[in-house]
Amino acid sequence: MIAIILAGGKSSRMGWHKGGEKAVTKIDGKRLIDLLVESVSKSRVSDFIVAITDNTPETEAYCKRVRYKTVATPGAGYHEDLQYLLLCYPEFISVACDIPFLRTEHINAMLDAFSSHRTSITGAVPRKIVPKKVIPSYTFEHEGKELVSCGINVVTSSKDTIPFVFNDPLLGINVNTRDDLRIANIILQKLK
Repeated sequence: MIAIILAGGKSSRMGWHKGGEKAVTKIDGKRLIDLLVESVSKSRVSDFIVAITDNTPETEAYCKRVRYKTVATPGAGYHEDLQYLLLCYPEFISVACDIPFLRTEHINAMLDAFSSHRTSITGAVPRKIVPKKVIPSYTFEHEGKELVSCGINVVTSSKDTIPFVFNDPLLGINVNTRDDLRIANIILQKLK
C-alpha cells in the first residue's frame, strides 16, 4: 500500500493573506512535509506521493527540488480530492501534511489494522487526552466517546469506515492555525 501526503490545501485557517503554505512551513527548523516524509519513508508503505494542487505552487517547487514524487489533484476540497485519488489508487493511506507528531509506528499500526479489517479506517485519538489548548478541527462520537480525527486514514472504495484509536495525545495536534503552530513548536522544544 502506498501513502499519499495531502499537501494541496489553501491554508486559509493560518490567516496568511499571500504565500503561506502549510507543507513548507518550518516547525522547529524543519518543514512539515519533511517531518512527514521522514516518518512515512521509514514505515512499511511501499512508496509515497505528495498530493498538490494549484493552491500550493511553493510546495510543488519544493517537492521537485528534493525529488518527492507528486500527483496533482483538482483542489476542490478534502473529500473531493480523496475521491479523485481513488480513481488512480484503489487503496492508500492518506496523511495530512499538518500532523507534526506522526510517527512511523502510527503508520504501521494503520497498515496492520487494514490487514485485519480490509475497510476504510479513520485514525483518531480520544478528545480527553488531547492537550487542552488544542482546538481540534474535526471530532466525532464512537461508542459514547468523543474522538478527534488525527489526519491519517486508510482510504478505500468501501462504504464502511471504522475508527482506529491511538492513545497518543500529540497525534491529536494538527497545525491548522498560527496558534497550533506555536503550540507544536513549544512541545517539540520540550521533547528535545
